[in-house]
Amino acid sequence: MLKILNVIRWSTVFAASLFVASVSAKPYKAAEIYSNQTYHYGRYEVRMKVAKGSGVLSTFFTYKNGSEIGNTFWEEIDIEVFGKNNATQWQSNVIIGSNRPTTKTEGVHTAPVSLGDGYHTYVLEWTPNYIAWFVDGGEVRRITGGQFVTSLTSNQDIRFNVWAANIAEWVGAFDANVLPVYQFVNYIEYKPYSASTNSFTTTGSWRDDFNSFDTGRWSKANWTFTENYADFDTNNVVVKDGTLVLALTREGATGFTGTVPVDGGTTTTPAPSVYIEAENFNEVGGSVTVSGGVVGYIDAGDWFKYTNVNIPATGTYKVEYRVASALTTAQFTLDKNGVGLGTISVPNTGGWGTYTTISHNINLTAGVQNLAIYANSGGFNIDWLKLTKI
Repeated sequence: MLKILNVIRWSTVFAASLFVASVSAKPYKAAEIYSNQTYHYGRYEVRMKVAKGSGVLSTFFTYKNGSEIGNTFWEEIDIEVFGKNNATQWQSNVIIGSNRPTTKTEGVHTAPVSLGDGYHTYVLEWTPNYIAWFVDGGEVRRITGGQFVTSLTSNQDIRFNVWAANIAEWVGAFDANVLPVYQFVNYIEYKPYSASTNSFTTTGSWRDDFNSFDTGRWSKANWTFTENYADFDTNNVVVKDGTLVLALTREGATGFTGTVPVDGGTTTTPAPSVYIEAENFNEVGGSVTVSGGVVGYIDAGDWFKYTNVNIPATGTYKVEYRVASALTTAQFTLDKNGVGLGTISVPNTGGWGTYTTISHNINLTAGVQNLAIYANSGGFNIDWLKLTKI
């Protein structure tokens, strides 16, 4: 039987902790804003430049207020950019559940450039059928159906924050010598989802360019929680030169008086792509096992299907798979509605927990379709697959 490497996963908000109603005497001060109104299905677009530094997080997320209380059913959707590793990684996540700890579906993604060196556009699409994350026009991850979509029944408020986490295994060890650091937000735009047209609409939409701090739309946080080295301090929320600035500073050095980085709007739009976490299949045949965010125990004849995959454009796609195997005989086919698109062999990567990326090219037509992985011969684990138009 195949063995799967278990991975420790963390989340921005920890279900074991309750928010504290007021700031404590922590030596560091962070910043958070939250919307006064709550929202549901829609398209959320954010343009921001994040903070660098090990242990530092710059985030945008939606959150059902009060989720942290007792056994309240938690509802949250996250974009969390890690300051570690030159701010080249970020996490997508949905958090749900009444039990503590909560249930999460974290995905960690690596950008081709530092997300702290310039402004980038992040989009979160939330509908009754799927949740999808995009960076600079490219789709990075999509969850179609299942508990992480259908359980999000409540309206949520919108939040931005920058803070320092005390979980080195997740975000790296915090080094206060990097302070002060800042998260810069150029704008946020919201478009509601219309069920009648199955699209995002301008009716009821809004955009905040942060030419001022709109107290009718936003409030400033003044609390903390156990996993945060810092208190949220209202003085660390600043609007300057058409930009929201969220600061992470030492106590006694709050605020921002520097020069706001100019948003040149020059980020390159990548080729259309679709990212799929392997464990997010909708149908399965056989006895595969999901553990640690990967699919394993894959035997010959096993298959798992992803329904309603939206292919953005007709053409040739490079399909990449993150796989591991201790054998040399594993092989599988990617098919569409039962028709094989291409077969690929999995090399011996040196062990069940040692992953490498393999790829092949296939032709696809634009539109929503069903894709499946069929094991011609077993003996491999798969973490994710990504389709990029070439």
